[in-house]
Amino acid sequence: MSNAEEELKKLRSGIDSLDTQIIELIQKRAGYAQEIGRVKKESGGPIYRPDREKDVYEKVTELSKGPLPASVIRAIYREMMSGTIALEHPLKIGFLGPEGSFSHSALRSKFGTSIEAVPQTSIPDVFRMVEEEKLDYGVVPVENSTEGQVSSTLDMFLETNLTVYSELYQRISFSLLGFETDLAAVKRIYGIRIGNEQCRNWISANLPNAEVVDTSSTAMAAKLVSERKDGLAIASKIAGEIYKLNVIAEGIEDYSGNTTRFLVIGKTESPVTKEDKTSIVFSIPNQTGSLFQILKTFHDASVNLTKIESRPLKRNLWEYHFFIDFLGHKEDPKIKSLLETVKSQCTIFKLLGSYPTAGSFPT
Repeated sequence: MSNAEEELKKLRSGIDSLDTQIIELIQKRAGYAQEIGRVKKESGGPIYRPDREKDVYEKVTELSKGPLPASVIRAIYREMMSGTIALEHPLKIGFLGPEGSFSHSALRSKFGTSIEAVPQTSIPDVFRMVEEEKLDYGVVPVENSTEGQVSSTLDMFLETNLTVYSELYQRISFSLLGFETDLAAVKRIYGIRIGNEQCRNWISANLPNAEVVDTSSTAMAAKLVSERKDGLAIASKIAGEIYKLNVIAEGIEDYSGNTTRFLVIGKTESPVTKEDKTSIVFSIPNQTGSLFQILKTFHDASVNLTKIESRPLKRNLWEYHFFIDFLGHKEDPKIKSLLETVKSQCTIFKLLGSYPTAGSFPT
């Protein structure tokens, strides 16, 4: 045996020894998690805790000194936590399907692969299934960095009593999928409206004569092309893998860095963490200075707004609901006082939830 072979044998023996210890420690950790699950069940507490999730990610990021990057360590822990949550209580999480959609990808980034991902045909269906407690949580898109708000998500917060439990950001990159490689022969493109809009320049330059057909999701676009053998789909690469489509072109979005913010919705509330965000929706009297007074309240309290959107009141013309996100938790004394002041100035007020900011954690 050569010196190199002897050295490799010794190194591999060291890895084998470490693997034995790692497996024992992982299973020991899972045992603790099972006991935690028992305590949670007896006390009626939620199984999934985004505040605890954030604590774990912060801890392992700090402990990770290389050579593996912290992102790999977090991914490993994400799957370990996914598996231990499944031991405590198999979670059912709804998303805008079918499988292979960006919502599906976001769900897996957040919860790992050990939970039961349940596709729904529309965003309102995700809300209704969670509200009826047929699902534990839902993952829904709320805004995109280039196209703005997802109206159906905002509207459903007005129609249900669900709250925001957590958030995440997912990078969005579109591929052109299908069987037809000759772009000149393509007569039809399938894709979700917001995705088609994000690829409008590429479509105009490369497929100017193709009919654009809106679908309920990017994954549905891929599914239709796989079934009909007709046209091309604008979707994710993972959708191409699931539905066995060829990648005709990659990165066809008009702007690099395109990102969608997703919310985890449910009926539970997250405790205070080091960095939290709160979401509210309200309506105000239709008179001069009403919105200014609300915004001034935030300014006077030195509270940073991270988002403000408006949606029309469907029953009253030219009046609006305002959706606001800001930094801080509703249990903070300063935020409590601020919310009481804001509520007193509104005709309609609804607290949508306080939850950990996504920060730089896995997306």
